[in-house]
Amino acid sequence: MTSLAKRTLARIRGFVAPVDHMSPNATPPILASDDGVVAESIVQAQKYHYSRLTLSSYRPARIVLSTSDRALFLMTYLRSSTRKLEKMISTWLLILLALPLVYFLHSCWCLRRNIATAKATGLPYVVLPWSNLNLPWLIIRPIIQPYLRFLPVQDKLWYKLLNVDWPWLEQYSIFQQLGCDSFILVSPVKNSFNTADAAVIDQITKRRTDFPKPVEVYGSLELYGKNVVTTEGNLWKHHRKTVSPPFNEKNNRLVWLESLRQAQGMVGGWMGDDSKAPSVVHTVADDCMRLSLHVISCAGFGVNLNWPGSQDDSTQKAVNDSTPPMPEKTSEDPQFGPDHNMSYTEALRTLLHSMVWILVLPMFLLKTLPFKRTKTAYNAYIEWSKYLHEIFNNKKNAIISGQAQAKDDGMDLMGFLLRGANITTSSTSSQKDPTSSSKQQPPLSDSEIMGNAFLFLLAGHETAANSIHFSLVYLAMHPRSQRRLQASLDHIFGSRPISAWDYERDFTALFSSFTGAVLAEELRLVPPVPAIPKCVPSNSPPQPLLINDKEYHIPPATYVNLISTAAHRNPKTWPAGKPRDDADGPPVHPTSNTDNDLEEFKPERWLRDTTASDASASSDLEHAFVHTEDAPSTSTGTSSASAHHRPPRGAYVPFSEGFRACLGRRFAQVQVLAVLAVIFRTCSVELGVDAHASEEEVEGMGEAERRKVWGTVKAEVEALMREKMTMLFTMQLREGKVGLRVCRRGEERFPF
Repeated sequence: MTSLAKRTLARIRGFVAPVDHMSPNATPPILASDDGVVAESIVQAQKYHYSRLTLSSYRPARIVLSTSDRALFLMTYLRSSTRKLEKMISTWLLILLALPLVYFLHSCWCLRRNIATAKATGLPYVVLPWSNLNLPWLIIRPIIQPYLRFLPVQDKLWYKLLNVDWPWLEQYSIFQQLGCDSFILVSPVKNSFNTADAAVIDQITKRRTDFPKPVEVYGSLELYGKNVVTTEGNLWKHHRKTVSPPFNEKNNRLVWLESLRQAQGMVGGWMGDDSKAPSVVHTVADDCMRLSLHVISCAGFGVNLNWPGSQDDSTQKAVNDSTPPMPEKTSEDPQFGPDHNMSYTEALRTLLHSMVWILVLPMFLLKTLPFKRTKTAYNAYIEWSKYLHEIFNNKKNAIISGQAQAKDDGMDLMGFLLRGANITTSSTSSQKDPTSSSKQQPPLSDSEIMGNAFLFLLAGHETAANSIHFSLVYLAMHPRSQRRLQASLDHIFGSRPISAWDYERDFTALFSSFTGAVLAEELRLVPPVPAIPKCVPSNSPPQPLLINDKEYHIPPATYVNLISTAAHRNPKTWPAGKPRDDADGPPVHPTSNTDNDLEEFKPERWLRDTTASDASASSDLEHAFVHTEDAPSTSTGTSSASAHHRPPRGAYVPFSEGFRACLGRRFAQVQVLAVLAVIFRTCSVELGVDAHASEEEVEGMGEAERRKVWGTVKAEVEALMREKMTMLFTMQLREGKVGLRVCRRGEERFPF
């Protein structure tokens, strides 16, 4: 007998007491055991075998059961329970089996509706069987992709668009295949309007209210509070008004000085002392991230970090250059409390390294999961939260007490944010300013200030670090452009030591020189994000757009993607030359712009007159990076933007355009140009060929052999950047590393 049956019989045995009779109109008795618990099994049996029981009159009574009755009651109860269980299981199985069918039918209905909506616009459209953002598809695609190559779908347009990274992988080829620069991508979830047309992009970026940012996809960035990216409407205006002032020339000068200091530390780590032979550096990407993190930590939060192994700031020297120490730092480290189990640097680096886990998983799940990676991510989040609050409170108290003004502190972004939030020495006064308006919007809350500060950290350090990294890689693959860059730096700085470099004078010269052209070309080829998201809200009327002199209407509830990678390669808006010769290798991209050079790295395309010297040659960099009113001034105080050739608006959008253009664009420009100037002032960068030949073997090679091994490595690097790039927050090389040989100028092995 089962344990369940034994327990039930044991309970039945407790029901004893003879009875005589019961009136026909009486209510059935209350069945009770000695412990006062109602026996459910007997109640069930009583319904089916009432006549076999001898009951007393209407009063609480006890029941005398024979052994056969007890067994009968037990079997009846078990049979009833089994039937209920079987019914419940059958119901759930039916539901589970029906769900896929219901989902499929619903998807078919939604797809048919979305196709009709796309067809009504009159624009070309491509139909996907499911969304390329579908979570199950994102999970299984990397697993089944190796097997899909055996199916005849590789060249199908819809199959290429099912890859969420198609804007980078396909570049401009999708638009070439369609024969147009704008199309609608249809899926069962939602339609998306994709464009690489400069005129259309210009229209969209100028109409902020008609084409707002889809803030719902940025909810995870509110880790510490709302910020300028995750808000829209009047709230966004309020954030923008407070957040814009910190990005000023005073802060840019701090970025310049700290970038020079950190770049010297990074190059010193690569080069070592004078006796050290050049070696291949395989940590260039990580080192660029570290450098950018140190710069944003100083210029964003006022926390100064030294490069590992570098000398103290008071004695730090320029690499391979006898110069006086760098100027004294302009901000002081906050005094952190003792209750930390991770250092500031460790917490910050671990937080950024684990950002995917932190943004995707809920905090309670991140805390409770037994995996080491999630536990480390949660600990870094908690530790950095402590540091962020300490920095915030220290700066807030310093401003309120007046210490910041006395020390000229607050040059960092956090300090400016606090001042912009009206936290001053008089902010704690109970007296209200009689001239202030009662309708004035309240200042940003503490959480909103920290939310914006964290956004600066997250977005700012990756954008600059990637630009430095990819600029080094492209220059290593194009030695001629590198030599021209070095000549330009020699012309700008002459024999001046790095400590004598001046932000107001030298940054403008760098920006308008070949150095600025290098950065512009790198951002053209590898923009921070391959697609800039916009949308037409669901409660909005259809929005008109003029496309090729014809008006089309984008329906509501449509995503809008400005495909920057394709817009930057559109031969209709970019002057293009002939592609490279076969001797220099196959086309950079197998299908995109194979008949021109828009896939190639050519900084010279940015110079108005490629035969002029860098001192007089201008480019359209000013408009490309910033609007005319934001362009840096020359030494005479006038903007040099008017002298530059400007591409059509919308053709070049690495920092977006219009009202929601990136606030930190100048921050990144100053940092990248300063770092490139420090590196190439004394050094050269070459592709590392150590996987194919050792330093000694290269030494014994002739020019033909060197060209062959160098060409092999160049082809590998181009394939790596073409196929292994993907976007999380910004475009990065997520798989593989590019080794670079860093040497002193004059010690190059591949000066082709």
